[in-house]
Amino acid sequence: MRIKNYKIHFFIVIEILLTQLATTLHAQLVISNPVNNQILQRDANGSANIAITAYAHFPYSRIEARLIPEQNNIHPGKEFSFSANQIKQGFLYTAIQAETGWYRLEIIGFGDKGIIDSASVGRVGIGEVFLVAGNSNAMGLPDLGAKNTSDQVISYNAVNKILNPENITVAPDEPMPRPVYAPISAKNNIFPSGETSWYWGELGDMISRKMNTPVLFLNAAWAAANSENYRDGAMGKDAFNIYVGKYWPNRQPYTNIVNTLRYFNSSLGLRAVLWSHGENDAQLNFTEENYFNNIKTLIENSRLDSGYPVPWIIAKNSVSYSLPNPPAAITNAQKRLSVLPNFNTYPGPDLDTVQIPRPSQGHFENISGGKQGLTLAATAWNRILTDSLFKTVAPLQPKFAIHTSLVPSKVFPGAKFTLPYYTTGTANNKTVQAELLDETGKFVKLAGTGSGNLVNLQIPDDIPDGRYGLRLSAVNPTLTGSISGYFLVSKTYTKIEFINTISARKAENSLIVSWHVAANPSLKKMILQKTADGDLYSDLASFDAQDNQIFSRIYSYSDDNVTNESVYYRIKGESINGEISYSTILAILKEGTPPNFVVFPNPVTKQQFYLRPDNSETDIQCSIFDIRGREHPIVISDSEVIGLLSLRPVHALPTGNYILKIVSKSGVSTQNVVFQ
Repeated sequence: MRIKNYKIHFFIVIEILLTQLATTLHAQLVISNPVNNQILQRDANGSANIAITAYAHFPYSRIEARLIPEQNNIHPGKEFSFSANQIKQGFLYTAIQAETGWYRLEIIGFGDKGIIDSASVGRVGIGEVFLVAGNSNAMGLPDLGAKNTSDQVISYNAVNKILNPENITVAPDEPMPRPVYAPISAKNNIFPSGETSWYWGELGDMISRKMNTPVLFLNAAWAAANSENYRDGAMGKDAFNIYVGKYWPNRQPYTNIVNTLRYFNSSLGLRAVLWSHGENDAQLNFTEENYFNNIKTLIENSRLDSGYPVPWIIAKNSVSYSLPNPPAAITNAQKRLSVLPNFNTYPGPDLDTVQIPRPSQGHFENISGGKQGLTLAATAWNRILTDSLFKTVAPLQPKFAIHTSLVPSKVFPGAKFTLPYYTTGTANNKTVQAELLDETGKFVKLAGTGSGNLVNLQIPDDIPDGRYGLRLSAVNPTLTGSISGYFLVSKTYTKIEFINTISARKAENSLIVSWHVAANPSLKKMILQKTADGDLYSDLASFDAQDNQIFSRIYSYSDDNVTNESVYYRIKGESINGEISYSTILAILKEGTPPNFVVFPNPVTKQQFYLRPDNSETDIQCSIFDIRGREHPIVISDSEVIGLLSLRPVHALPTGNYILKIVSKSGVSTQNVVFQ
């Protein structure tokens, strides 16, 4: 709910015309995992498992899915069906093995009376995943000739760092956000700290063309970081930036490497960390043993702290504009690290042969009309990243996947509920934690832990009203699972609304009303109720809870008494202790009645009135004034009656005439409202 002029964002709006099928901003089939442009690391045979999590909000008789090869993928597609039990729960989960290339994922639901729905993910890839680490010549800098890539090379265009007023780079040590993957463009960031596509985008295109595979990059490189800084972070201390004279907080830059492994590579997989570093240490006259021991500690502790035995490919890298000849101390240490027996490290390219002398700004650069330093660096990496090396480097792949079940639609701060989940693969009954994410996908707080396919949750007391989702992650080591659908948190709610969605759709001469209920241990039965006047409800049918105590469940009713008038439905719930609750109301509105943005009832008799929004409008502001021009605060809700905006004054208004002002993208309108 919102006060006064706050913009309304339609979280759940369903407008159903009695002459056609339901139109809904919440689709009946929703895929939560995988996400578009996601790439999973392939194994030595070119295969990986795609973990699929989806929700079906309608009582389909069968649901099928298929992986369709895309973009010159020569491998066969896959077809499979979900079990009857998953369809009843409306919670779909599986893992499908696929080979190198891009696929389109489609899920199709088949219902009675000819109803067919579908959902899709445009692209999911099986290919190569890399994590870049090192210093600024691996991180990248703007305006030095970085290039766009083809759509075969993917990243997450964001960073998790800021430069504070003291000129110190700051990044948090917390669970990382929900990613949004896309092809890399020249000016894109590469999460968590890469700036521009640098030469990694070019390298990705080279690998893609050579191996006919999609490629994904993450970049945790950090400007001005020497080997001692990485060692200190790995040993639990904040590192000192000698160039600024202050400490980087949160054990950075080490923490970004470890958290990327935990929150991205745990579920995506990883071929190797590409380590490009050494110029700072060469300028600071680090000894061979200093560099060797510092980076060895970094690699060892990053594996311990992340829980994954990640391979590292280590480039020779030490020269700079001020030091054009490679110092033996650093290059010898890098060579020793790359061939250390049983250490899972491998020799990378000799970057000290690239673009000598370096440009005066100290980094590789694609110089217009001159040397193409970034392209040469990418070419150097491409020469060593071969099929024969990949046969030697055993990649990281997740051993299991976590599928998050259905959540309630509304909760209040402090609310407690349970959330089922399932795993595919070999999970060995891992403990999981529930990470609360805000609407942008940013981590907010932990909200509970669980094991044995059930999480006990408590919404934090101190979070602001808004939309949130839950990501379940295994711990020790961390492995991220799918993210739930979003739910509303508001201090105005006093009860949890376990009904996630309620909708109706025309089928022949009836309306099929269906509702999807999250696991509710106290639920005993439900009654579907209907009214034509919005006030006096009659019972249509009663439903006993069907294993709804520990599982989500879809319920439905075919209402054959269909007229051309507007009607309203709601669900009356009864708990095992006799407590009664009511769901959000579903409005089935007669076509064109009431007109969009016209107040009803008018006169207002119960200090509450409604508006029917235009489906095309996403942001609406409302305010109300008395005849003297004084504004009175109002509460606006788009979640009390599905299909309508509900408005009521914060303080009861005296009888009289008022002016309602509505601002939307279509313009500004006003109308008289009479309060009786």
